[in-house]
Amino acid sequence: MKNIQKIIIYIVLQFLYRGMKVLYKDDQRISKELNGWNQDKTIRLSIINGPSLTIQYQYLKGLSKVKNKNADIEITFKSISTAFKVFTGMMSVKQAYLQHCFILKGDIYESMRFVRCVDLVETYLFPYFMTKRILNHYQKRYQPMLIVYIKTLFV
Repeated sequence: MKNIQKIIIYIVLQFLYRGMKVLYKDDQRISKELNGWNQDKTIRLSIINGPSLTIQYQYLKGLSKVKNKNADIEITFKSISTAFKVFTGMMSVKQAYLQHCFILKGDIYESMRFVRCVDLVETYLFPYFMTKRILNHYQKRYQPMLIVYIKTLFV
């Protein structure tokens, strides 16, 4: 069961990265959040004994995947089962934070910019019945989900 969860988490991480990359160009809210850093940042999402994703944000240029780079912000989930719940929309990031399900290294204020972007990407990638359960408020979509999915596949 854990191996299946790891595979699903890996796939969701790839879609999260690709969705964020597409929406950086297509949704001003994401570009505004990330550009608010005013400098390059590296963010790592990882799971203990599981998959990880390291994203580098280059100021005003966008996002790219990197390997073996020190991260300014690291979010490390303590278990595969909790990460699975968060990445499949069964638990919100806020709820996981309140239950101490992950370790955050880096500035919490700066990491909130990234979490707000993840919330926006989830609005596009998850159907409404899932997002209403995990997000405090409904975010408006400026593009149809299908268009975002198609762009995400070909980034």
